Amino acid sequence: MLTALVAAQRAARRASSNTILHGCKQIISAEVSAAEGSSIKSAEVARAGSSFSTSASRTAIQQQQEALSGGSAPPGTGAEPAPQQQSSAVSRILSYVGNTLLAGFLASGAALAYYQFRYDCNEIEQLVLQSRQQQGSFPSQLWADLLAAYAAQRAQFESEVKKYSDPPSDHLLPDLPPQVRHVRTLVLDLDDTLVHSDWTRGRGWRTFKRPGTDDFLQQLVAHFELVVYTSQLPTYADPILDRLDPNHFIQFRLYRDSTRYINGRHVRDLSMLNRDLNKVLLVTTDTHAAALQPDNAVKIKPWKLEAEDTVLLDLLPFLEAVWSTNVPDVRDVVRSYQGQDIPTAYRDRMHQLQEANKQQKHGRKGFLGSFTR
Repeated sequence: MLTALVAAQRAARRASSNTILHGCKQIISAEVSAAEGSSIKSAEVARAGSSFSTSASRTAIQQQQEALSGGSAPPGTGAEPAPQQQSSAVSRILSYVGNTLLAGFLASGAALAYYQFRYDCNEIEQLVLQSRQQQGSFPSQLWADLLAAYAAQRAQFESEVKKYSDPPSDHLLPDLPPQVRHVRTLVLDLDDTLVHSDWTRGRGWRTFKRPGTDDFLQQLVAHFELVVYTSQLPTYADPILDRLDPNHFIQFRLYRDSTRYINGRHVRDLSMLNRDLNKVLLVTTDTHAAALQPDNAVKIKPWKLEAEDTVLLDLLPFLEAVWSTNVPDVRDVVRSYQGQDIPTAYRDRMHQLQEANKQQKHGRKGFLGSFTR
């Protein structure tokens, strides 16, 4: 009886534990199912939120693009223009104003350039007077005032430039002693007249002496005051002249600072030599060098390293004839050779004169012979 009671209690305990275990399993499975459902819902909510934020960002980007392109807000929303749209309008206005000002400056610059090259200061002053004589004309009076201001500024500018473009003195050479004032002055250019400078990649710059230069200087120093008048700087000319003229036949050297700068060229102004122009000759290869006194210029062919060049020796007879005949004004002699190569033309004239003298002598002999027969 006791044994049966114990067995019944054990069976009841097993059944109770099994019931409790089964209940726990059901609770755990229910909690797991709830957790899985919650995670699924969270994932769905996250997906929905992500899609909403993506669509919202797309909508914002589209609105910004419409604002930048000048589009208007949807009707009925009452939205104001975007700041980017306002800045774009301001930029267009500033660009228009800037282009207008630039066009005005260019037009003014073109007008000033025209008056700069077309008229000198005296002519502009005459234009100002003519414009002011037109009474009651507002544009003419305004234009006259502008021209007057321009003329004043230009005159001041040209006076400053003249300090650097003109020689430092009106007397580039010292006075001649009284006993030699009858001597004529022979002014010689340097480049392509007495020397030629040549540059090559292998040896750089080299200066060559023109054929006949030594004899030319040696024979003329007894008859002329020799002066070199070059557009080069002393740093270039002095070393060349030191080697070219070791005997110091050349009495004076004038450099670039003694020239006048006119229309982009260095011009030799012979009137500033402190010499009588009817006794001054300039030997040069550059026509522009003697633009101020062309009747004093003896233009010769430039030397470009020709080995058979004899121009200086061919010029000697002409210069010696000028000295020996003691012409009162050398400019009259130069004008008689206008447009000709003086060494060649003088040689031809001397040849014709010799032929004429021969014929004259033969004519006299024939006349005397017929008379004595």
